[in-house]
Order: sequence, then C-alpha cells, then structure tokens
Amino acid sequence: MNRPTKGSLEAEIANAAVRFQREQHGRGAADVRAHLVGDLVLVRSTGIFTSVEAKLVASEDGCKLIKSARQELRSINHAEIEEIIGQIIGASVVRSFFDVDVAAAEQVEIYVLAFDVEKKLLRGDLDALSGLKKKMV
Repeated sequence: MNRPTKGSLEAEIANAAVRFQREQHGRGAADVRAHLVGDLVLVRSTGIFTSVEAKLVASEDGCKLIKSARQELRSINHAEIEEIIGQIIGASVVRSFFDVDVAAAEQVEIYVLAFDVEKKLLRGDLDALSGLKKKMV
C-alpha cells in the first residue's frame, strides 16, 4: 500500500492550485509552491497576472482594481478550492485566508486543517519503520 508523503501531497496541491487558477483566471501562475506545516497548508503563487492585469499594473487605479477583483473572486470561490485541498490532504479545511501583492504579482493562500496532518504523516512513517524492524528481528 502506497502511503502519501508530505512531498507528494504538496506537489498535488500545487498542481491543483494551478488548475483552479487556470479555470478561474484563464491562466495559471508561473510558479506555485505548496507547503504542509502541521495543520496548515501554505500556497504561494508567483507570476499570477493575466495579460490584461499586467497592463493594469501600470496605474494605481489598475492595481486597486486587480486586488479588488481577485479578492472578490476568492470570496466567491473559496469553498470550492477548500474542498479540493481537503480531498487531497484527507482533512477538512476549517478556514482559509488569501492575500495578493499586486506589486510583486504574487498571492498567498493559507488553509487551516481540522488536525495536524504533518504529524499524522510522520506517525505513519514511524509506524511503517517499526513494522519493518519487527519483521527484521
């Protein structure tokens, strides 16, 4: 039986984030990194702008419009991405947070999980190792 690893879960979450962004904005981010830290999933996306947004960055009003539009889309669609993350990680998402830095063309998402998934994965690895030790003795 293949147990998921922290790295495989992080990669799957990053790929899901790109697909979701592509569906919502018409393109995915240039780079997406996901990190599982205890009961949190952190997703950092860089190079997030569509070609229209890249042009809007030139003005202060354009920057405000981008931030406002992305925050509004996130508020409308947060339940959908929370469900996707929860299914991948095997834990329900209790709440999530989002922010976008227009000047850096970057967004950060934080998902709070119902329990410490990293600890659960570590226990599974330790259980697997102790099972191997018993077989070897």
